[in-house]
Amino acid sequence: MPHYEDPEIKKSSHLLWVLTVVISSVIVSTACLLSSAADADLEATRVSIQIQQTMLSHDQSALTQAAQTAMLETSTPDQIVVVPTADPATPMESAVIATETPTMTSTPTIDELDERTLKSARILLFEDMSASGKIRIVKEALDSAGYFYLDVGSAKGWFKTQLSSNQEWDLIIAAAEADRNFGGEYFELIDDRIQKGASAVIEYRDLDSAPAGKSKPMLDRCGVKFQSDWFEPDLRVFYILEPDHPIFHQPNRVINFRNAPQLWKGDVGDLVEIKNLNGEPAGDAKLLLGTNTQWKTDHGLLVNCIDGRLTIQLFASHEYQYLDVVSMWQNYVYQALKSRFRVAAPPAPTPVITMDPAATPEMLPTEQQSEVLVDPTLTYSCGGMIDARLTRWPSYQKMLFEHNASGEYMILRLEMINNSDFPIQVWDDDYSVEGNLFDKDIIIKSDKAATGYLYIEGGGKLYQDRIEPGVVWRTQLAFDLDPRSENLELVVRPGDKFDEKVCEVRIPIP
Repeated sequence: MPHYEDPEIKKSSHLLWVLTVVISSVIVSTACLLSSAADADLEATRVSIQIQQTMLSHDQSALTQAAQTAMLETSTPDQIVVVPTADPATPMESAVIATETPTMTSTPTIDELDERTLKSARILLFEDMSASGKIRIVKEALDSAGYFYLDVGSAKGWFKTQLSSNQEWDLIIAAAEADRNFGGEYFELIDDRIQKGASAVIEYRDLDSAPAGKSKPMLDRCGVKFQSDWFEPDLRVFYILEPDHPIFHQPNRVINFRNAPQLWKGDVGDLVEIKNLNGEPAGDAKLLLGTNTQWKTDHGLLVNCIDGRLTIQLFASHEYQYLDVVSMWQNYVYQALKSRFRVAAPPAPTPVITMDPAATPEMLPTEQQSEVLVDPTLTYSCGGMIDARLTRWPSYQKMLFEHNASGEYMILRLEMINNSDFPIQVWDDDYSVEGNLFDKDIIIKSDKAATGYLYIEGGGKLYQDRIEPGVVWRTQLAFDLDPRSENLELVVRPGDKFDEKVCEVRIPIP
């Protein structure tokens, strides 16, 4: 009897067979994938362990090569941070009082300079608008950007003294907007500083009237010459001639200069042109602003030259909108300092010492003198790394030259000795006086203008400085205090300005 196969049954059997094959394939594939993933995870774990073991085998000098690099944004400088840290295996006590010099791997390139390096620059500021009652544009630019500087205001005598001193200045700023008789020997002194590697930014709008024509050697070195007066132009408008130049982009983007209410009449500026010698430019000068976009080599009002270390502005800052000009002055300063550190190695940042508060030595006077805790002339310890004391008891004055205290100035003469084997940077914001007033805690920072005046008159060291190992270092500080303040202490925290405190010392003030 022939075998009968029901078509529907045969069809169902076939479908069941196909479904079985598919499910089996999926199970096998999944198992393979899981196996491969597991193998990959095991391999990744093995490699990770090898990497960690390799990293742990590196010594301190290898660790210091790990630098953090940030890309330049429109409003922030280029940054690189080289921060030596204590070896994880080293006890904290040893890190605090380390006797070996922390190793810096290499000098950062100019485009990798961190903010601390740029802000460690020594800037000398002359700005004759300080006696005019007008807003001081350059001072505003420096203050809002957080730079340290010595301000001589409009005192040409003080300016000359500092230019002639042994103090090494990284940047000289001469903003002589109001004084048409500025020139003369000041150009010679500034030119001498430039030849020794410093940068300079000059605002002056009457070159042809500079006494005895003493600006010429500096202009020759720059590669420009006086062309004509910018006398009562119909429109006090100029144009950017080199739009890609960094002076218009870092750290601020400056795209125009809007006019402000007119302040000056007559000769409102000077125009310069590129100087040629034997058919070639005599220097490396670039005209950055001019009265016509098509004139690249003449009718210039802003010049940058000498490898970027000299900038000359030949128009008056107060003729243009405040925010535009402040931003531009910040760019002048930033680019001038970058150019300065191309020819002079930037100072290596002070190494950061990792501190454990529990392991930090007590910040008290030396054992021989600890029975007297109110004498500020005793020696006090800053974590064992710095010895600090006041060389005399405080003195008090209501006025320091033109600086008038809201309370009274307490003047402190500070001496510190670096006991470590490496330089320690102390910043302008690392000092404070702490105490009580009417049962409330007070913290007073040093008065920058009055403290600067103490340096001008009394010498010593700038209160922002690098203290070299073994050096006896002295400075003067002024604090504007309410005379009813009590329980006062001078507190010094080197590195505190950048949240990288090396140590702390407290000196009681009777």
